Amino acid sequence: DNDKIFYWKVKDVDDVFNGEKEEINVNDNPFVINRIIETAIVNFFREQKNINVFLNRYSQSWVLESNKDLLGNKIEGLSLIRQIKIKATFISPADLNIFGILIDPETKTIFRWNKSELIKNGIDISGLKGKDEIIFANKVALNRFLVARGAEEKFKKLTSNLNKNEKNFELIKDIYGWLNKHTEKIYLPSSNKIRELTFNYLPTNNNGLSHNIISNPIRYFYSGSSSNQRKSYNELVKQFKPFSYELFSTKRIKIGILAPKQYEGSLEKFILDTESILKNDIHLSKINFETVFIDGLDLDSYKHKIYDSKLESSDIVFVVVNEEHKKLPISKSPYYLCKAKFIGMGIPTQDIKIENIRRLNQFIMNNISLNVYAKIGGTAWTIERDEKIKEELVIGIGSTTDENNQTILGIAQVFNSDGQYLVGSCSPLSTKENYSQNLENYLYNTLTRILENQINQDNEFRLIFHLFKSASNEYEITAIENVLKRFSSLKFKYALLHLSYGHNFNLYFNDGKGEVTKGLYLELDRYRSLLHFIPKSRIPLQIILDKRSTYLDIFDLTKQVFWFSNLSHRSYNPSKKTVTLMYPSLMASMTEKLKIIDGWDYDRLNFVSEKLWFI
Repeated sequence: DNDKIFYWKVKDVDDVFNGEKEEINVNDNPFVINRIIETAIVNFFREQKNINVFLNRYSQSWVLESNKDLLGNKIEGLSLIRQIKIKATFISPADLNIFGILIDPETKTIFRWNKSELIKNGIDISGLKGKDEIIFANKVALNRFLVARGAEEKFKKLTSNLNKNEKNFELIKDIYGWLNKHTEKIYLPSSNKIRELTFNYLPTNNNGLSHNIISNPIRYFYSGSSSNQRKSYNELVKQFKPFSYELFSTKRIKIGILAPKQYEGSLEKFILDTESILKNDIHLSKINFETVFIDGLDLDSYKHKIYDSKLESSDIVFVVVNEEHKKLPISKSPYYLCKAKFIGMGIPTQDIKIENIRRLNQFIMNNISLNVYAKIGGTAWTIERDEKIKEELVIGIGSTTDENNQTILGIAQVFNSDGQYLVGSCSPLSTKENYSQNLENYLYNTLTRILENQINQDNEFRLIFHLFKSASNEYEITAIENVLKRFSSLKFKYALLHLSYGHNFNLYFNDGKGEVTKGLYLELDRYRSLLHFIPKSRIPLQIILDKRSTYLDIFDLTKQVFWFSNLSHRSYNPSKKTVTLMYPSLMASMTEKLKIIDGWDYDRLNFVSEKLWFI
């Protein structure tokens, strides 16, 4: 009740605060007990040699870091160390009280060379993140380092076994066995003891966890056609025609191309291949290309041709760049300049690197054609939705960071329950200070438009929010309650879902030797579930339903999240992220970059608000 601070001893010492004793129990104070258990285990690890223990402030997990280099000096300038994330958890499936320890093994790469040494050894550090004289060995930096050193295969060979699910499972079981042998040394206050730790496998009767397999949704194409054939999704689009085929069957599509003159020969096959796949697979029967060549590769060369009359009234413009352009600062990047200026004219763009054009394969061409169709306003497919009495709108809120690493909240995008993209806006982007007010205004204005066309306002309906963060009274709850007041004449319920991979839960099958079934659903309690997307991955999505929600069916909401992962129009392959979070985050990230371009105005996004211009 905000009037007490609980504290407890972490070892047998005198009470220096002289506070009041209070008895706590599992039913009334489970999360305090959970924290006590976590503290006890962390302190036990602190007493061990050769282990560095610290709190990761982003994940709020404790990290056990070994000082042993797993590469053993086999790649000069690079180290690989083992980290184990530890976190205690409390779950209550079927009203049981279970305290658990989450153990998440991973490896971390560290450059042993500082900035000067990296440059001296031929590593390009431009655009790489770091601090002082240190460059962080993230995915981009590591790849650049390995390519420059010719050590890609060597690194892959050295690390392939270390990160296998089977290896990680063995490590978790070893830690469990070691902890279970030393439970008497784990200090708990008030003479409490950990009697034993248990290691359970699903399915099992003594943990109460409900689990299920959620099947993939049926995809629907033109005129309601669908298929259960074991075909790739691009083949199904080709066979049955896209969902929005009728809107484009007689429309002439103009595709502009802005490219350096020196790439002319390479572009010819690309244009022919693109035309073929758009006509034969996507069923755009009337296409014409207009190519504008520029003299050089510099920013001014692109700038001089952006407003060429041949590109006017294009439905989409391909901007051809190269690998070096990707390394440039945003303010000097032809790609971002062209995207900003063309959006100002209401024209989405598709950037493509000349390196990819020269090594085109069917996978790349399929994705490009799908991207083009989505960006001009097409819908290749929709998904099955459960027949329900009440209509639903799904609203996604994502985030990004700005150039100062400050969180920027990507104000949301709205889908109907079969996944049709209705509208998206990031205008204006929000900081935490103006987030609640912007969210309220956005929801009110957007819902006013959509409700008139999509929802029968005489009946109760639902708003399902997919959030990148947990809902708070200060932000989401206040905004939604204010919208409720402004729509006082309407009847609707809402659910607030926090979707996150920032947790320590791991899923394994057959001790890590097999693959976890896609669509596996685990109900941790009435308000939390785990959902598995990628069979070879061990990390599920955690879904937390805010208790203040007025619609509380956790299974139905989880199934909707899974089905929405089949909506990504960046690729024919299902995503491991639902588009309700991925799309607003992509939009927020792109918009934050575009504002760096001179002359950019947020209002320009109104020209393309109903198109997937940002994917």
